[in-house]
Amino acid sequence: ESTKKKNGGILFTKEEIKRNLLGSLEVALLMPVARKRFGKTYNEAVRSFVIPILMFPFAMALVYAHPHPNLADASNNTIALLYSLRTFLTWALFLGSVYWIVKQIDRKEHFWQFVIATNWLAVPATVIFLPVMWMLFSGAHTWAELFPFMLSMVGYTYFFTAFAAAYILRLPWELAGFIAMISFMINDWTGQLLSFVGEIL
Repeated sequence: ESTKKKNGGILFTKEEIKRNLLGSLEVALLMPVARKRFGKTYNEAVRSFVIPILMFPFAMALVYAHPHPNLADASNNTIALLYSLRTFLTWALFLGSVYWIVKQIDRKEHFWQFVIATNWLAVPATVIFLPVMWMLFSGAHTWAELFPFMLSMVGYTYFFTAFAAAYILRLPWELAGFIAMISFMINDWTGQLLSFVGEIL
C-alpha cells in the first residue's frame, strides 16, 4: 500500500512532522536522544527531501541580497538556476560520499536515518540565519558587518552535522568530523565551480 494511501494523500503525518522537528532541534542542541526521533526507511528518506526544497527560498533571498560577484550582472532566473544546480550537486556528492563511507565500515543500516536527519536539519539551519536576513533586509547592518556572524553560524551548522554523523551513524567523533569536513570541502568546491561558471557567463 502506498504512503499516499496510508496518509490520506498527506506527504507527512502530524506525528512525523512533530517527531522530525523535535529530532532536528535536539541535534541542533547536541542531544544524543535525537537519533531516536528519525525514521529509518527509504520511503521516508525520499519524502524528507521536500524539507530542504521548502527552505531553499530563504537561502535564495540571501543570495539575491548579496549575489556572488561573478553573478552580479546575471538575471534572477539565471542565479536561481545556477544555485539550484549547485545545491543538487552538493547534496549528491555529500550523500554519495557518506554512503561510500558507511558501506566500507558496515553502517549502511543507518544511512537512510542519516539522510532524513540531514534533510530535516535544514529547518534549524534556516532558522538560525533568519536574524541575519532580518538585519540585512531591514538595513540595520551591511553585509560586511554581518559576515563574521555568518561565518560563526556556518561553523555551527558544520558542528551539528558532525554531531548527527556521530550519533545517528554510530561513528567515532574523528570520522564524524571528517564527514563534516567533506561537507565543507564539497561546498567550497561547488562554490568555486559556481564562480567559474559566472566568469564564463
